[in-house]
Amino acid sequence: MTVVEDEAEAIRKGAAMILQGETLAAVARHWTGLGLLAPRSSSGKAKSGAEGWGVGGVKKVLISPRYIAQATYLGEVVGEGQWPAILDEASHYALVSALTNPKRFTGGARTGSAPQTLLAGLAACSKCGETVRGGMYRGTPVYRCGQKHVRVPRELADKRAGNAVLARLAFPDFLPSVLAARQEQGDDSAHLHQEAQTLRERLDGLAVAYASGAITLSQMTAGTEAIRARLDGIDEKLSGIPGLPPIDPVRGIAHLIQDWPNTPLPVRRAWVKFVTTITMHPNGFRKAAKMTVDDYMTVEWNHVADDEE
Repeated sequence: MTVVEDEAEAIRKGAAMILQGETLAAVARHWTGLGLLAPRSSSGKAKSGAEGWGVGGVKKVLISPRYIAQATYLGEVVGEGQWPAILDEASHYALVSALTNPKRFTGGARTGSAPQTLLAGLAACSKCGETVRGGMYRGTPVYRCGQKHVRVPRELADKRAGNAVLARLAFPDFLPSVLAARQEQGDDSAHLHQEAQTLRERLDGLAVAYASGAITLSQMTAGTEAIRARLDGIDEKLSGIPGLPPIDPVRGIAHLIQDWPNTPLPVRRAWVKFVTTITMHPNGFRKAAKMTVDDYMTVEWNHVADDEE
């Protein structure tokens, strides 16, 4: 429950190293050099340099939701932790996205203690208020609360939640309205997202201008490179501050919608949490064949103006 500041600073430094393009091995050497104990080195060998951190251990730490103050049980997020966060959520999601990228993966466990399901720790039971976790019921993957009031088929629930997020993202007013509200609240990320949106529109404008013959190929190329460089800079800034869940700075919301099934699980979880409030209902004695998705769960949109309700 208590943060050890030296170790917390080492985790923050390791996160920054990865986000700056350094390797897990480099972080492992850094932590070992600090004399920090790896989980397998409880005997103290790490202090003598005989045995230290490996890349698998570093990865498990850096993608663990415990360090953004989320409690886990058997690899599932089950609620908010009762301790201070070491990393902000934007950095955490950026780390998980980078470290679970199949192009980077070289072996070992992919997820460590990171969440394995879309809605664990996010959806709540309407009867007891507990957040749900993943489980099995008669061979079927389900979500259920600790009191077993609810047993919702996981495939059905994930599809319903994902569709609700995508439907909201598809509204043209969604991102501008959220950014405007966050700017009023002083959210530092809002103006960066707004600038990224403007730059994406300029990229589209360059392509149209070139297609119409208004500019040359070299002019379009030079303009595109300058805009993409600025977008990369915005992406780096957004990775270090809280705000909206991650959005590709170049391709934007449209790409998120198109590539939703391939989006890293932690990023999809962040959008589910940001866009929706999900409540799951007790099954009673009804047979599953007679139940609809609305019998199982209620999904409400967040960030909806009064005139949209």
